[in-house]
Amino acid sequence: MLTVLLSLVLVPLVAAQPPGAAGAQRQNQSAPTAETFHVNATAVTAQGKGSVSVPITIAITQYTREHARVTVTDALKHEGYPGFLRAVRAAPIAGTLTMAGREYTIRWAHQVPSANGRTVTIVTDKPVFFIGLGQPDAKSTKGYEVAVARLDVRAGGDGDGIMAAAARVKPDGEGGVRIDDYADEPVKLTIVPAGGK
Repeated sequence: MLTVLLSLVLVPLVAAQPPGAAGAQRQNQSAPTAETFHVNATAVTAQGKGSVSVPITIAITQYTREHARVTVTDALKHEGYPGFLRAVRAAPIAGTLTMAGREYTIRWAHQVPSANGRTVTIVTDKPVFFIGLGQPDAKSTKGYEVAVARLDVRAGGDGDGIMAAAARVKPDGEGGVRIDDYADEPVKLTIVPAGGK
């Protein structure tokens, strides 16, 4: 179920575009918009014994332009995860994700219209956090080299989403994307609207 949920995040990378997505891409290409999301991130602690919440700031300086988007999607399609990593890390900077005073570079920022607003997807060029790493039975961190987040932004500016704070991205063999999360459960995101608490 985790893979299914997270696979929805990057399906536009390689799948057919939904109605209206082409218009959003043209808007992204012609008019990059800077915007900032203040988000509360809630992660389930190791073995599900509790949760911890931290504030995250996602500052998008520009949405990924079409030529860079195609470069990344083609790399994933034809060269798999290694090609995807190279293309993402070479893509123009799209913004930053800041958590606990540490800043991570966003190399992919994409938005498409949704029924209630829009869906914003970001990818950082390195992992943000390995949830559960300190446990005695922790798995290897090898291969988990990016973070992926999806925000479902409603028209009023509020919304929610999920994040794989340490992830690897692969084609699923059926024209879609498989996102493996290092954590057992994705981080839950809640957008704090301007003026909210």
